[in-house]
Amino acid sequence: MPDVFGPLLDPLVQYGFMRVGLAAAVLVGVTSAVLSCLLVVRHQALLGDAISHSVLLGVAVGYLAAGTAGILWGALAIAVLSSVLITYVERHSPVKLDAVLGIVFTFAFALGLAIISVAQPRGIDVFHILFGNVLGVSNGDLALTAVSGGLVLAVVLVLFRAFHLWSFDPLMARAVGMRVAALDYLFTALLSATIVAALQAVGLILVVAMLITPGATALLLTSRLSRMMLVATGVGVVSAVGGLYGSYYVNVASGPAIVLVASACFALAFLLAPRRGVVAQAFARRRAAKRTVEEDVLKGLVGADEGAPTTSALGMAERLGIDAASLRPRLRALARRGLTEADGDLALTPRGRSEALRIVRTHRLLESYAHDAEGVPLDELHEVADRMEHEVTPEALADIDRILDRPTVDPHGHPIPSAAGELAAILGRPLTEQPDGVAGVVTMVSDDRKDLLQAMLRLGILPRRQLTVLGAQNGSVHVSLDGRTVEVPTEVAARIYVVSA
Repeated sequence: MPDVFGPLLDPLVQYGFMRVGLAAAVLVGVTSAVLSCLLVVRHQALLGDAISHSVLLGVAVGYLAAGTAGILWGALAIAVLSSVLITYVERHSPVKLDAVLGIVFTFAFALGLAIISVAQPRGIDVFHILFGNVLGVSNGDLALTAVSGGLVLAVVLVLFRAFHLWSFDPLMARAVGMRVAALDYLFTALLSATIVAALQAVGLILVVAMLITPGATALLLTSRLSRMMLVATGVGVVSAVGGLYGSYYVNVASGPAIVLVASACFALAFLLAPRRGVVAQAFARRRAAKRTVEEDVLKGLVGADEGAPTTSALGMAERLGIDAASLRPRLRALARRGLTEADGDLALTPRGRSEALRIVRTHRLLESYAHDAEGVPLDELHEVADRMEHEVTPEALADIDRILDRPTVDPHGHPIPSAAGELAAILGRPLTEQPDGVAGVVTMVSDDRKDLLQAMLRLGILPRRQLTVLGAQNGSVHVSLDGRTVEVPTEVAARIYVVSA
């Protein structure tokens, strides 16, 4: 046998307590991991903490009642009683679950410590009760752990579909006729049995980690409950085996060693998970920032087609609020993808125009939805749509289009490109180009400058408003609006499009 396997096999060959301890640690790791997924999904991680602290009272009462043989049964009885009490009080009072957990577990833990301090039972090793000693597991303890773990896993397997709906959407579970209250009590009973089974392996304090960490680690790697349970089981086994060998070779307590390995697994997943890890998210944010700039460039070039002065790289950088040096790599990337012309001024290729119109359609539909459905003011629509347009899915956009009854213009009056990629021309001409005495209707107000758009709103000039051009003088265009004369600065008037009535 290669030497690499020697450190792994020698302790198991030489010592029976290592074989028994390994089996117990793996059983506890697997059972705790499966339940930890349900706890994490339901946001009830501290439920295990409350029940585990309550078990100390059962240990004390069980020992006083029947000696060493009564510890397990006393612990199980108090654990089940505490879990039932927590569930009952939470369901039949206005007190929230977190408060109920704090009340029950502090009372039971304090009472257990009080009994132990007064009775001073010699058969109870408080350190091992709190922190575990998997290397001290007996064959009888192993058998009870195996039976308990097997029953827990069997119940979860048989009722997996019910637990799945109950954990993710308890309101739906109740609506379809599930006995949610029975599932609440059953789950807390399974949790109690698991905690008592883990008593010898990791102790009352550290069992909380085994009921949280594997599930939390799995949540970083997958979102499906069945896969979560498989991943969490793997984490539980690795933690149990790694912690056991660490306890043997480094001469540390077994419970802390197991929990430290589980915590290391979580730390690795937190940093390196493919989609939800810190590193992956940092790269994703960087890619998203680049994609956002590129999409904004394409959108701006469509704006240039509509008369906005953004055809130069410098003008585009000013419009996007970034420096030209940061924009150049993105312009080269667009040219490599065949979306913009490689030489000369910024210009869209046919393929680039098609992509740009898709982005513009998304932006303007989102503006319409934000304005019509959520009441966002005109001068805030651009920023709101900017935040959403790079993340919205095609399916969601199709739903928005249908809900809004397929609008053809956005709230500012800009034409919305069709799903086929066709962009209608802007109706009318700028107010500065209208002859004196013309009565017309505002068809569009440009949103390329927020300050100028806000000036239009203050003046009361909005799409579909009627006005009459009185004439231009002193750098302004005078119009009659709702029976009053309004002086519109030329810079603002150039961004107001009017069609003759």
